[in-house]
Amino acid sequence: MLALIARRLMTAVPTLLAIIVASFFLMRVAPGGPFDGERPLSPETQAALQIAYGLDKPLWEQAWLYLSRLAQGDFGPSLVYRDFTVTELVAQGLPLSLMLGGLAIILALFVGISVGLFAAVKAGKTADKAMMIMATVATALPTFVTGPALALFFGLWLGLLPVSGAGEGLSWLLMPVVALALPVSGAIAKLTRAGLATVLKQDHIRTARARGLPEIKILFKHGLRPALVPVASYLGPAAASLLTGAVVVETVFGLPGLGRYFVQGALNRDYPLVLGVVTLYAALIILFNLFSDLIYGWLDPRMREE
Repeated sequence: MLALIARRLMTAVPTLLAIIVASFFLMRVAPGGPFDGERPLSPETQAALQIAYGLDKPLWEQAWLYLSRLAQGDFGPSLVYRDFTVTELVAQGLPLSLMLGGLAIILALFVGISVGLFAAVKAGKTADKAMMIMATVATALPTFVTGPALALFFGLWLGLLPVSGAGEGLSWLLMPVVALALPVSGAIAKLTRAGLATVLKQDHIRTARARGLPEIKILFKHGLRPALVPVASYLGPAAASLLTGAVVVETVFGLPGLGRYFVQGALNRDYPLVLGVVTLYAALIILFNLFSDLIYGWLDPRMREE
């Protein structure tokens, strides 16, 4: 297991570096600039701002200076939120984004595994087909559809839940978490159903049944663990989809998370803010992929030997 962690970390650093460098240059070649607004600044003011933020230097020098600061944990100053550094903005938005993502993955795992387990037990029957149709629909619906739909139905029409902002209690979390969890739970349900249906047809399950073991014990002790191997391998991409989906969900529900800062930074060409969020997202996705590999290795010991 330690060798697996070492191999993943050896590839993680160059991958993260490549993402940062690519994002840096893509942001610079995009049209527009951080100081372009409805009321254009005078050439002298723009030149002074370019010098103040180091944007007058060659691109390769800007990239080197950014990487040097980043190695010290400094994301640089925000070009739009000028009273804050990017580190301060990230510190404000990260806890909310992590809470949304964490609750969404817990809900998706619970719902997805439960639905997949029930469908596998009823394999080939009407209940199985109905469950898989619902799982397919949930997987296909993006968050920019489910988020506004939930807000319209439960918030505006029924008036049961707050539509925007982070208020008191937990009611404001329900719709964002459900919107994030729906597509992931659908995919987990399909993977669980396929894995468990295959495992339940194997010889060791037939042997356990021939010995008279209770069906519940066969299902949870002998069937579920190997059936969850595909789910474990999906957790890395699932974490990525939750992070990218959070950008939309936080914007739809007006939540002050990293997603909203990312959207505002992209619209305003706030280079340090966008790069800071992209860097953090990339690091989290790489970390979640590592956790996914560790869970995969625990479920399937053959993975540790590769």
